[in-house]
Amino acid sequence: MLERSAAHFPQFSRLAPDFDLEDVQPPATDAEIAALEQSLGVPLPESYKQLLRCSRGFMLMGGVVQFGDQHPFFHEFEPLDRLGEAQRAVIKRRGGDWPPPSNGMLCFAEFFMEADGDQVLFDVSQGLVDGEYPVVYYAHAASPASVRVLARSFAEFMEAFLRYEEFADEDDE
Repeated sequence: MLERSAAHFPQFSRLAPDFDLEDVQPPATDAEIAALEQSLGVPLPESYKQLLRCSRGFMLMGGVVQFGDQHPFFHEFEPLDRLGEAQRAVIKRRGGDWPPPSNGMLCFAEFFMEADGDQVLFDVSQGLVDGEYPVVYYAHAASPASVRVLARSFAEFMEAFLRYEEFADEDDE
């Protein structure tokens, strides 16, 4: 996987072995990628498709980062009036707006930078711009839940995320 990804994501390919790369899945075929795009109803960024051609999924840091075969999927939330009383009470207690700010975004990985359950998503709301979607971080445990832009493109994200301060080697602190 790292040999295949080096041409597209050289920094990632160089750093990933130091982050316990595991559970590497086989690459996706172009036919599988086309079927995925058809089922989602949106085009995927070419840089993301390059990763899928290297591996359909993998984990880093014991599961802190998970690109899985369940990805990508849309964040889609029921309208507030369709939620149960207990769910509405939780939303009210947390003080958050409904639906969460990630509604309609395309999740491509579990990414526990701040909390278990956080994710990275493509903001598809403006369509592809120069063949890419912005990459956003979904902090689901924040009160209220929030999103923030991490990168202008998937390629930029892949080359940077292993160098984020939150993932710094504890020996360096």
